Amino acid sequence: MTPILADAGVPMVMLIFPAAFFLLVPIVGIETWVARRVSPVSAGRRFVGVLTANAVSTIVGWPLTWIILALLQLFVIPGGQSGYNFPPPFGAIASVTLQAPWLMPYEDELYWMIPTAAMILMIPAFFVSVFTEGFVLRFFWRETAAGERRSFAWFANLASYALLYVLGIAWLLYSIAFSYKPT
Repeated sequence: MTPILADAGVPMVMLIFPAAFFLLVPIVGIETWVARRVSPVSAGRRFVGVLTANAVSTIVGWPLTWIILALLQLFVIPGGQSGYNFPPPFGAIASVTLQAPWLMPYEDELYWMIPTAAMILMIPAFFVSVFTEGFVLRFFWRETAAGERRSFAWFANLASYALLYVLGIAWLLYSIAFSYKPT
């Protein structure tokens, strides 16, 4: 029988993926507001297009992004399967930056590592979202020029990811303020 290890790390997809569904409401609201300039699409079709594009981006994009980054972490990044031998706090900083998909179990540092890793993972997720949403919108906004759809995907995701980063920074500051225990 294989033992279950309690110190196997933190797979960030287990934290981010459920939260992404709750964040769909404000994100769809922001991106629908940005879409008001898209022509000649009606308000109803703008909303349905944005909602569908974001649902596909969340359901397909986040897990796919995480799987690719986790595989890169395991097989490409040196030290991706273990912690770094840098002195504190550099080992934890290297871990949270290079191992954001699957954090090493530095239990005493997870209060700041988890929100930081979530924000690091938002960088590749932004590009996946832009690509995925631009692709999905081709089917909903056919009469809109391809350049306008691409432009919308960039600006809408810049707006929604700005909100996500503000939330991430607030989460990080809250975690530091209420979880820090000096040694």
